[in-house]
Amino acid sequence: MAISPAALTAILLTDRSVPSDAPPLTASEFWPLVRSGELEVLAVDPSAAATSGASAKVDRPRIEALLDRSTSVAFELDRLSQSGITVLSALDESYPERLRLRLGDAAPPLLYTAGDASLLENESLAIVGSRGVTEAGADVARRAARVAIENGLSVVSGGAKGVDQLAMLAAWEADGAVVGVLSEGLDRALRSRENRAAVLDGRALLCSPYKPTAGFSTGNAMGRNKIVYALASLALVVSSDEGSGGTWAGATEALTKRYAVVAAWTGDGAGPGNAALVTRGATPVDDIADLLAIRPETAAMRMLDRVATKSTQLGLDLSL
Repeated sequence: MAISPAALTAILLTDRSVPSDAPPLTASEFWPLVRSGELEVLAVDPSAAATSGASAKVDRPRIEALLDRSTSVAFELDRLSQSGITVLSALDESYPERLRLRLGDAAPPLLYTAGDASLLENESLAIVGSRGVTEAGADVARRAARVAIENGLSVVSGGAKGVDQLAMLAAWEADGAVVGVLSEGLDRALRSRENRAAVLDGRALLCSPYKPTAGFSTGNAMGRNKIVYALASLALVVSSDEGSGGTWAGATEALTKRYAVVAAWTGDGAGPGNAALVTRGATPVDDIADLLAIRPETAAMRMLDRVATKSTQLGLDLSL
């Protein structure tokens, strides 16, 4: 697949899979360059680094050092492609619009992907929850996944043990599609025979904002969580602790920043923090049959203000 000059420039400036003498740009440094038009200028004329970076407060030597990695990055892109991994930059047409609109300057400049990138644009249900889920909660995760698939939605989840993996497996068993947003790099995930088979037959898109060799960290998991919510048309929290844990932190952030419409399970198997999520704005659900009534019309209406705000912040023209 051909890479546009702008997309290649974005990769050179932000990729962390290739060693560099200069630290790659963070998301909060990258997006001001995009909005100002400086990245497009660099794509046409890399020598413009001499006058670029002011909008993001990035100094000239740093930009020059990152752009000077073109040969090593090209070799790495080829190596990744041979292993089934594509690097999707925020300036690629296949990059999901939802991330740009909902996350703003927190949207990852790059996604490392394996599978059909068009799955990122599907209407989808995010299903999240604790690793130590009860059997009743596990049944809720499975039933929610089946309902999503039966109604033409994909399932989005984080690939972690517990609710995430249960929902993804149930979606595959129902012949549906899954988007797995991983807190680790793709190298380890693609060693799984089941994951590889799902990717090859079009049932899964695995992605991560972290380099393919990255290991687990709490910070990576939190960064992953916001992407899960932002990709979804609707998110269901099956089971959460109260006041602590990754599920609680991810759900409360999504509610506060309105990354998605969030529902919290309140029936048998609900976690101790689910009721507290409802007090923070999550929609209570105690019958899986009622879950999709929240989606799509209600969800779409609740997201309109968010989309309009973010399109303005990013300088995007969404008029028809």
